[in-house]
Amino acid sequence: MSPDPGYHARMGEATKTLYLVDGTAQMFRAYFAIRGLSTPDGLPTNAVYGFTATLRKLIREERPEYLAVAFDLAGATFREAKYADYKANRPEPPEDLNVQFPYARQVCEVLDIPVLELEGYEADDLIATFTREGRERGFEIVIVASDKDLLQLVGDGVTCLNPSKEVKLDADGVRESFGVAPEHVRDVLGLMGDAVDNIPGVPGVGEKTAKDLVSSHGDLDAVVERAGRFVDALVARDRMLAALDAGGGSALDDA
Repeated sequence: MSPDPGYHARMGEATKTLYLVDGTAQMFRAYFAIRGLSTPDGLPTNAVYGFTATLRKLIREERPEYLAVAFDLAGATFREAKYADYKANRPEPPEDLNVQFPYARQVCEVLDIPVLELEGYEADDLIATFTREGRERGFEIVIVASDKDLLQLVGDGVTCLNPSKEVKLDADGVRESFGVAPEHVRDVLGLMGDAVDNIPGVPGVGEKTAKDLVSSHGDLDAVVERAGRFVDALVARDRMLAALDAGGGSALDDA
């Protein structure tokens, strides 16, 4: 980063833009998209090849002046302390993918791209933090990722570039593609849960229902409050029916 991003604004220059790449997600995507590549001595290279190609394409087409790549580190994160079953259903990453991560970091070093990683946190966490910090310092932010969780960060001065679909989404784009505004993405995810991360949602509520509820009633708190009123109404109905049954239905017979 520039030591003083505000300098450019004061000088009347164009706003500076920071690109933040989810490196871990790009490595996984490349690993499953490209198969059968290795060095003559058998070292797998498919993931790092695809990762490098994505970075080079990004640099060539977007010409970012500021660019950083975030990676997960091995080991538990703060989420396991809050929810022990977080990602408990996931198998360990394939070993022929694991051995390629050090080379992905070397690629970043060769291309002079800073690597963001911190023990106990995921790449998503670092991207969210640098998005906030970057905006506070006057940067436009482009998040390079395909993870729907990161769509909640889109807003004023923040867009999301999906490298696999070659689509860049602003707030209106998120509404059109995901079905709700960026600030409601987390409400939808909270209702539907996330099977990939082993996070339970509301039983019987899938993605479509969650989006319909949020679109109709607002944020998660509003949906829960409305559900509570609905339950109260059902309880009142059941009590009334029980009272009628206890009275032998005479009131209805008289009518």
